[in-house]
Amino acid sequence: MPIARSTVVGATTGVLLLAGAVGFGVGLPKLVDDASVPSLPTQLDDRFVALQAITPEQAGATSAEQAAQIKTFTERAAKSEDETRKILADQYDDAVVRAYIDVPAASGATQTAPAQIAVTIIPGDAGLVNPSGPFVVDESGTHYTLEVIDGSHCAVAWNDPIDQTTGAPTGQKPIGADYRVQCRKEVDGLTYDLYTNGLTPDEVASYVDKVLALTEKG
Repeated sequence: MPIARSTVVGATTGVLLLAGAVGFGVGLPKLVDDASVPSLPTQLDDRFVALQAITPEQAGATSAEQAAQIKTFTERAAKSEDETRKILADQYDDAVVRAYIDVPAASGATQTAPAQIAVTIIPGDAGLVNPSGPFVVDESGTHYTLEVIDGSHCAVAWNDPIDQTTGAPTGQKPIGADYRVQCRKEVDGLTYDLYTNGLTPDEVASYVDKVLALTEKG
């Protein structure tokens, strides 16, 4: 099934806005050192592809018009990434940023928005992770907490699953689509920060380690 413009371009535009305005650099520390920042890959795995690297084939384009739409979108994504990187580099001396989207999920028939990952790497210590403040929220339908998962410091926000017809809580366990998670880890003088929508906390922590492995030197 081709990825409709409303899913790929619409969903990934949301990532661009998130990356440029909120996700990248939220709460990042001011301290910097001499560690050199690595480059980020255009693909994390079979799921997550960088916005500017999405091909018409991956997007399921079936016409020249659709292919042109994808090309325009990827050019905008590359421009947004470059602008965001420059802004952060001015603040932290160096930085790399990249936004990824779950392309296979975007091509499916599900009505759930595809998961998104915004990755930032800067030199310096990890610092405090509390994008929505330090206080735990445990109210009906809405939750927020801070925790450490596999060595990553994470801020986890989620909503209780609800019946899409009645709006009533289902009582079921939250799934990835119910979460918004930010995880951060400092390794060898570099801070790795992932700001995500649509992934469980454990998944996000595992992607922190995946980014570390993919950018490891030597």
